[in-house]
Amino acid sequence: MSSLLKSAAEAAFHYAGALAAVRWRNRWGLRILMYHRFADRAALARQCAHIRRHYHPVSMAAVSGWLRAGRGVPPYALAVTVDDGYGDFQEAGYPVFAEYGIPVTVFLVTDFLDGKSWLWFDRVVYAFRHAKVAEPSVEMPGGKVLHFKLESAASRCAAGQHLADLAVAMSPAERRELVGGLPRILKAEVPEQAPPEYRPLSWDEVRSLAASGVEFGAHTKTHPILSALTDPEELREEVAGSKARIEAELDRQVLHFCYPNGKTRDIGTATVEAVRAAGMQTAVTAEPGLNQGHRNALLLNRIGADPTQEELYFARRVAGVGRASRAARGF
Repeated sequence: MSSLLKSAAEAAFHYAGALAAVRWRNRWGLRILMYHRFADRAALARQCAHIRRHYHPVSMAAVSGWLRAGRGVPPYALAVTVDDGYGDFQEAGYPVFAEYGIPVTVFLVTDFLDGKSWLWFDRVVYAFRHAKVAEPSVEMPGGKVLHFKLESAASRCAAGQHLADLAVAMSPAERRELVGGLPRILKAEVPEQAPPEYRPLSWDEVRSLAASGVEFGAHTKTHPILSALTDPEELREEVAGSKARIEAELDRQVLHFCYPNGKTRDIGTATVEAVRAAGMQTAVTAEPGLNQGHRNALLLNRIGADPTQEELYFARRVAGVGRASRAARGF
């Protein structure tokens, strides 16, 4: 073995030991993974195998029970959650999680499933992907004008994602106006119903998955930034209304909630109180980190996960290396 290969092997061995030490140090921290989309079953299977090898998969129902009883979670506890309710969970996500016996909670945007609208950020990216204008200009609230060059598929997706990221901070009315005007600006045909790559689960699929053991939670009706809602009734309807809609379809209680976008600035104390008033037992954010020590059950941290993540990166994140090791915060 050459000295270079030997050094690489020694480094890999040392790193593997270090990662195990991080897992052990963080063994009492509850890990909640946050998935969205599924395309690569083989990659997801590798992640599930890693979870099964190193962690103790638990359901959000079990997490709720431990938190409500004031008990600590078991060592290496890990819960899997999935946001939004895309149809690819049924096709490519659930079969793999079921094969590995990993419980899953899926948070549904109910107007999305009802076919009333598809998710606004997907509409933005879709519009840019299908733009017939090579160098569009988009006027933002406040008068600033953004100029884009759509020279490739990658630049189109990047432009759409950039504008969607900026739109998160807008008021609901500003965002509706922006998204509604994009087809005209870009000369893009954006269908009223979500195209196949963005389709939601059907309610029949949700009922079938629920019968198979998948737990469902609420993720609002329209996926707004809840801290931007100034009307208390609109806030209540987004939270309690989405819960009621799922309960009507499943004929069972919905006790778990997911904040859209999920950063602290997107939530606010009024939203937490609306979630509490709706009778939710847990609520998850998108703030990264493990949940250690005294946890607020309505402000749980999560670790972003995706089947496309490189395997070592995924292992580091789940172990709690770096930012992912921060404890949950509360208002």
